[in-house]
Amino acid sequence: MRNYLRVFILLFLVCVILILILKWTAVRRFLVNLRGGSRETASLIRALPFDVIRERSPRDLYDLEKKLTPTQILIPDIAASPRGAPVGKYVRVSVVVEAWDRRSAEELRANQGRLATLILDSLQKFPYRKLETRRGFLELKKTITQRLAFFYGDKIRDISVVQFEIREAKR
Repeated sequence: MRNYLRVFILLFLVCVILILILKWTAVRRFLVNLRGGSRETASLIRALPFDVIRERSPRDLYDLEKKLTPTQILIPDIAASPRGAPVGKYVRVSVVVEAWDRRSAEELRANQGRLATLILDSLQKFPYRKLETRRGFLELKKTITQRLAFFYGDKIRDISVVQFEIREAKR
């Protein structure tokens, strides 16, 4: 009987420790958000192999631009108000377009303004309500990819959204 009691106490302690560890991570996340959590919508992006930019700063985009290969083009800070967005709400994205080779990359760099216009147009036509979910964000990325592929399909290898924010204009 003593052996069963010892095993029970040992298993009970292990369970309590596991529960405390799991709860502590949840409590810590709550405290971080309570102290100074951003009032903006959190980024839902996993744009490997790039770093996910959590807080917007010019330094982050500058650091990212230094990491790009010669076949990658950064199109930074495209802001637009999606279709059906409440007054003052807008979306800001930064996109990295990867070309198949250097020659295609140079041609895309020369047309960087057109690429930005296509992304801007895609953002403006996309419904705002869909952007509030991860699935909606993935639909937006697919829409941007299809739109760019339609015009530059043979030159573009991949598209990554490296920054995505839903913000409210200051009044």
